[in-house]
Amino acid sequence: MNNVKKLAVIFMLFSVVSCMDEDISNISNSIEIQPNMAIPIIHSTTTLVDLLPEDENMSFDDDGFIRIIYKEDSIAQVSSDTLLVIEDQDPTQELFSLEAIDIDDFQTDINVNLSELTDNLESDLAEDIDIAIDYAETNGSAYFPPIPSQSGGVYSHQASDDLEFEYVLISQGELSIEIINNFAFEITSLELELINADNQDLVGQFSFNSISAGTSQVQSINLGNQELYSDLEIDIVEFSSNGSGSNPLDPSSFLPISASDDMIFSISGNSIQASGGSIKFPEQEGPSDSLIVDMQLDDGVEISHIDLASGAIVYNYESSVNTSIQLNIEIPSLKDQFQMVFSETLEINNTQFTGPQSISFPLDNYSFDLSESVNQIQVNYSSQIMGSNTFQSFSENDQIQIDISMENLEFSYVEGYFGQIEQEIEQDEMDFDFSVLDDIAPNLYLETPNLRFTVDNAIGVPFRIDLDVIGVNENETISLDGPSINAVGQVSTITNFTNSNSQLPDFIAMSPSQILYSGSVLSNPSGNMGVLNSITNGSNIEIGFEMDLPLHLRLEDAMRTDTLALDFGDENDDTSGPEYVDSVILKLHTENEFPLDIDLMILFTDSLSGLVLDSIDVELLDAAEVDEEGRTISANIYDSNIVLNSGQIDALFNSNRALLNMKINSYDNQNTAVKLYTDYEFKIAVGAILELNIEE
Repeated sequence: MNNVKKLAVIFMLFSVVSCMDEDISNISNSIEIQPNMAIPIIHSTTTLVDLLPEDENMSFDDDGFIRIIYKEDSIAQVSSDTLLVIEDQDPTQELFSLEAIDIDDFQTDINVNLSELTDNLESDLAEDIDIAIDYAETNGSAYFPPIPSQSGGVYSHQASDDLEFEYVLISQGELSIEIINNFAFEITSLELELINADNQDLVGQFSFNSISAGTSQVQSINLGNQELYSDLEIDIVEFSSNGSGSNPLDPSSFLPISASDDMIFSISGNSIQASGGSIKFPEQEGPSDSLIVDMQLDDGVEISHIDLASGAIVYNYESSVNTSIQLNIEIPSLKDQFQMVFSETLEINNTQFTGPQSISFPLDNYSFDLSESVNQIQVNYSSQIMGSNTFQSFSENDQIQIDISMENLEFSYVEGYFGQIEQEIEQDEMDFDFSVLDDIAPNLYLETPNLRFTVDNAIGVPFRIDLDVIGVNENETISLDGPSINAVGQVSTITNFTNSNSQLPDFIAMSPSQILYSGSVLSNPSGNMGVLNSITNGSNIEIGFEMDLPLHLRLEDAMRTDTLALDFGDENDDTSGPEYVDSVILKLHTENEFPLDIDLMILFTDSLSGLVLDSIDVELLDAAEVDEEGRTISANIYDSNIVLNSGQIDALFNSNRALLNMKINSYDNQNTAVKLYTDYEFKIAVGAILELNIEE
């Protein structure tokens, strides 16, 4: 009796595949034995998920469709720092010459009185004039003798302290002499020479005629490439006068003469430009210019706009000018955050004794607008010559040398065209494997696998990414050979590697143990197409992937083996043995919603020897019918009776292990791809009918 109960338990054990865990603890140990007995063995419901290996990457859609997803957000990165680097700009040199200095108009007088003039005339004539002067001082007038043509002497003049120059080399200008005749008589003729007192160089010659008493005359000469000193001399080369006439006895012709009567030589300088000399620098406009600074960038790079986070514009200067120069600098294309144009003033002093000087201006939060002159920065200069209180030497060739450079430029935003730059993606390994597919079935074909590369491009530049993905399995390798990845600017781009555009089916079928990737990234792959590039500092490109393996598949002769232990009790129990059983019939009932055909073979084995004692073929798991979408329409119901022969019954009692060999195929002889859903169920009921040969 005890053996019958054990046999019932045995049939329950070997009829359950390993994935259908059934709690058998509730089976009663008190079974009433009849010669013919029906024993329920199994009543179990198993979902498709129960048949699949556990895997953390397994995912379920809302409708229960099963897929395996491997995902990594970032396998490679391209930084904006590598795409565009604005190096320190080499200095651009500008050389200013002082050029000619405008000398303020000036006027100075040399006075020659009658007494001084007389002292320089012929002695006899001088004596007669002295007599006339004495007579006139007593009588109010006197006869003044004619002065025949003769030299009139040399008269020096020392410049006043308020004159702006000691001497100048005149490049252009006009010098005038006005003769003011304060004598009582007409000056018939007058010839003069204007002479520099210091070196006695002739400045100019002047000739006058018929200067009536109380009147004046002016003559001017143009000066060029000529030195002019502030201390001058007048040389009266020729002087003549008719005096009172020829009759000294005619009182009506007498003249009111005095020794203090004079003639004034008023010397004026007008519109004079000096190319050198010793001057008190007047305050005036200096040189001005506009220069173009070409930015030093890689070939093909065009910059139209830059927002600077930091940086500086640096001026190095040297000056041979002996007075201060205010240099005004304006960069129209450079504006601060308030849209104020960059404008600064440098005070430049003579660097003969100090050596070159440097000054820098921070450019934090400034912006360059170069849309009208790509890669070019216009710099406008104007200068103001500051006045000096002391005489200083100068030359129009005195120079100011300025070197302008930009240093430590860090941009926050840049627009333009950044050229074609290729960067390598160093080889690395993707962190996923296909072992779970082998666990499902070695010979499966995925109908719609998808290796999805996602490019999150925060850089406003189009890129082409070429990835070389290689699967490695022992000594075998296979290349994925997928399409190039085109990433437009500042969007997320998805590129799918599928069965149709890559070697993905063979790649998956090889089930690589290692997946290596490398590649390259090329900016602006189509060249300059007029598309505006932009970069924000710190922006980058992130390349990630998602391997989506929907369980939409075909299986062909996939094999699976499960093992069950059999226990027939104590081998020393004499009541144990098949002699108490005449026959055994297994009654099987299945309801299969799986779209899979499963052929089952049960092998009875000895675990010690490994010998197969006997086997039973069961054809029970026909696939459920599916629709055009691969979805199960209805369960396939199957009923079967299996009669065990005496050898199989003996094998049951002599074995301690059952091997369940399953051959699995997808629907329609592997011709139709099916989809696996979580709600698919497999229901099985197993019972045994025993014919006993037992005496009470």
